Amino acid sequence: MLCILLCIFRISIQLTRAAEADDQMEYESLFQKIMKCNPSTAAFAISVVKNGEVVINKAYGKANREKDIDATTDTRFSIGSISKEFTGYMAGKQVQEGHYDWNDKIADIFAKKDVKMSLQGDFRNRTCTLEDALTHRTGIKMYDWLLTDDRDISRANWITKYVPLFKEEKEMRSAFYYNNWLYTLVGYLVELFGGKSFEEQVKETVFDPLEMKQTCFVSDKEFDQLEDGEFAQPYQEGGGDPDNRTLYPVPKRAMKYIGIHNPAGGIISTSGDMAKYMIAVMDALNEKEGAKLSKAVLESVTEPLTLMGMQLGDGTLIEKPTFNATFKDSGYGYGHIIGTYRGYKYVNHGGSTYGHYSYITVIPSLNIGVFTVISGNNYHNTNMWRMQKPMHIYMLDKMMGEEMWLNAENICTFPKPWIEEETEIFEGAKRGTVDVEAEAVSPKDAARFIGNYSNPVYPVLMLKLEDSALKFEMGNSNGSVVEIYNKTDNEKRLVVILNMPTDALNLPDTEKTVAYLYYQDTTLDINDKIERVELELGLERYPFKRNHSTACRHLTLLIFGALIVELLLSYD
Repeated sequence: MLCILLCIFRISIQLTRAAEADDQMEYESLFQKIMKCNPSTAAFAISVVKNGEVVINKAYGKANREKDIDATTDTRFSIGSISKEFTGYMAGKQVQEGHYDWNDKIADIFAKKDVKMSLQGDFRNRTCTLEDALTHRTGIKMYDWLLTDDRDISRANWITKYVPLFKEEKEMRSAFYYNNWLYTLVGYLVELFGGKSFEEQVKETVFDPLEMKQTCFVSDKEFDQLEDGEFAQPYQEGGGDPDNRTLYPVPKRAMKYIGIHNPAGGIISTSGDMAKYMIAVMDALNEKEGAKLSKAVLESVTEPLTLMGMQLGDGTLIEKPTFNATFKDSGYGYGHIIGTYRGYKYVNHGGSTYGHYSYITVIPSLNIGVFTVISGNNYHNTNMWRMQKPMHIYMLDKMMGEEMWLNAENICTFPKPWIEEETEIFEGAKRGTVDVEAEAVSPKDAARFIGNYSNPVYPVLMLKLEDSALKFEMGNSNGSVVEIYNKTDNEKRLVVILNMPTDALNLPDTEKTVAYLYYQDTTLDINDKIERVELELGLERYPFKRNHSTACRHLTLLIFGALIVELLLSYD
């Protein structure tokens, strides 16, 4: 009998190993196909965990196309806004320690450390809580162009000088309205109450205990010392066909501008380290003995607080059954998106920086987690839908033992055939680029715009004439100004073809990202200077007023003074 049982046991082990080998071959075939049908993806890394074990940790493509360096599981990527999960955790830790509470007013919390902080709008300034700041319901403008800001600003200076200037886009608590910079604010709170830098505390609390040895921040010397291929070369896409955009390398230094905003998106990691993080989160939530993170903290930060809804790639809400199964976001917690998949609660988040795009999903009750990151084309988040979300759905179904509705045959066509009209999702991908030959603004017309323009938050916006062409420069961004376009009888706009950041890209003019400069043209004299422009990039506009030369003012005062003196002398 014992021999029979041993034989059965050996056979079961062999069958299990054979099944695992078959699965690995299936995954390998699938990943290779995904890379092939997404030619504008330079590199792709994925890790999948189940029941505390790493099931998959793979990397594909090139960490550096120009130098032909393969991506490996040691290749580091920016995880972008997934960094917010770590910030939420650090704030939750300090809440548990009694330093402050989620419902405490932000201004009052800062006041405990003798820091004066205010927000625009009386109601917002009086009532905004830590919870409001972390769950994206303050309604404050996004100011995302600040990611290209090259000014030397400390985190403390940012909070006290610039945050109070942020204008309102929506009413306080009226809607979910994403804002990166309030996570910088909360990161500074963590510093004040922790007695160390935000980065040091995250390393001591999370990175070190979890042995995330290949994880750091963009502001660290460790990041500076990474050689070609150790950090996946970031790429930005040009215009043209959304399915096959040309990739252009972005200098690594572009990541450095995120530095003071590490709490919002400054973590660099690998697929293997992110697997350790996913296992640690689920170990804590499932009360596994020896868990290295706090269950109480994680439970507090992964509850849905600001209402969301399942959205397509262009932000359209899904209001009817569309796919066999998909993510249903129910709300935003403290640095985490919470929802359900096939009835199971998940916690996830996405992230993007200069040419790196990440996505993480964990289902604690099933002890399953998936992390993916790519470098290359994620034009207006289309790859989040075309590549990363379907990959997560596929892997979750596989780990859950569900019937597979995404497979090697249809994963490259997703969201078709479920959504035949692809413009429902990807029409937005065509916005923000110019695919036509544009004529430069003539020197005669350009003369009206030449000068410096100021906004309280942004660096000075400069319009200048170089080689008979009107040029745009602001902080670490520059570009060429082309074609005057009449939007209405009075309102007109200039199209700015951008290099972003400065010297980062060398795109053909017909493939660059564009921004718009709006202005009112109510004057009759063509020689009159334009006094005010509004810069638009993405969803928001920001007003800039012309700076009148200090030198001219001084000269006017000198002339006026000389006239007064002359009058006084003549009077004598």
